[in-house]
Amino acid sequence: MKKSIFIYQLATVIIFLVLIALPLFQDITHVFTLQKIEGENKATAKFPTFDLKRLDPFPSQFTAFYNDNFPFRAFFFQVDYRIFFKKSPVKEVIIGKEKWLFLSKNGNIYQGLTSFSEKDIQFVVQNLEERRKKYEEMGIKFYFAIAPTAYEIYPEYLPSYVFRTKKTVTDKICEKLQNTDIPFIYLKEELLKNKTAGQLYHKNDHHWNQLGGYFAYKAIVDLINKDFPQIPTYTLTDFELTSRHTKGGNLISMLNDNFQSILDEDIIYQAKLKDSSKRYYEVEKVGYPCIKNFPYCNEYEMSGETPLKELPNIVIIRDSYFNAMIPFFFNSFSRSVAIFDAWQYRENMDIVSQEKPEIVLLILTEANISGLFKK
Repeated sequence: MKKSIFIYQLATVIIFLVLIALPLFQDITHVFTLQKIEGENKATAKFPTFDLKRLDPFPSQFTAFYNDNFPFRAFFFQVDYRIFFKKSPVKEVIIGKEKWLFLSKNGNIYQGLTSFSEKDIQFVVQNLEERRKKYEEMGIKFYFAIAPTAYEIYPEYLPSYVFRTKKTVTDKICEKLQNTDIPFIYLKEELLKNKTAGQLYHKNDHHWNQLGGYFAYKAIVDLINKDFPQIPTYTLTDFELTSRHTKGGNLISMLNDNFQSILDEDIIYQAKLKDSSKRYYEVEKVGYPCIKNFPYCNEYEMSGETPLKELPNIVIIRDSYFNAMIPFFFNSFSRSVAIFDAWQYRENMDIVSQEKPEIVLLILTEANISGLFKK
């Protein structure tokens, strides 16, 4: 028994010494043809300049260079990933169960790491109520919707160390909104109710897919329908819904190719209204000026119209979550103008005044709910 323990311990020491000696051996002999990490979402550090007159920065610069270029780096990255799969190589991405990826910062609300005082929450509610009144004076009906993150819809795939706080800031805002005249909806329950219909969020991206976008669309239009019963609420069978598998996604792009090759394919949907006589079509943009330094100016203004001119017009103040809803949402209105105002979620009175819609919808993902706290 003691002999077998000794052999095991000796073998462990030998393997450890071999592993730490391999990079130095390769540096000297270059005997192995080494694989490089392709697709890594950062620049590789270059060998620093050695200047005897300025040696202070050299050690840290060389450390950064060697960390990015030491032999067998790609191999060790991949081995580490296969064995310790729940450990992400980048802090921005959390690797969950069954190879689901989660955006780290999107978990701040879920875990209670993003918190606001009662005064702050009251400020948000008052601000939304004042916005509703301003629109009402213009003859416009205001609606508010909050999109949940994947943390709320697929908590079963989160790592065991990620816990939900008892009451999130989203929960607290919704409680306050119940005592106002603002028609609002937190889309969490609707999405949870329809999880059996299929995968509603991307595994490799932090957004919902178009199937999730449909159920969000249906819930919001059902809410608006109470005031505008003429608006059509299409069923899923009214659309041609095609699907395909892909390795893409904004979360997987943060990982290098060795990690990407091990992750599962994701599913994406594409929807199109079957009845082409009612289907929306893209129209030329008005050209509302994009916010300075906003990186997605091509998405700042998105517009669509349908042949159904008897339907109301709508302006949507939104973020990127709304993209998956466009194939459904734009079909239910005469004219739809969606404004992505760099996560500021402003009143956008200049655009509203020019568009003269019957409806304004503010929809945001709860991960960006802090945008409502800007004074």
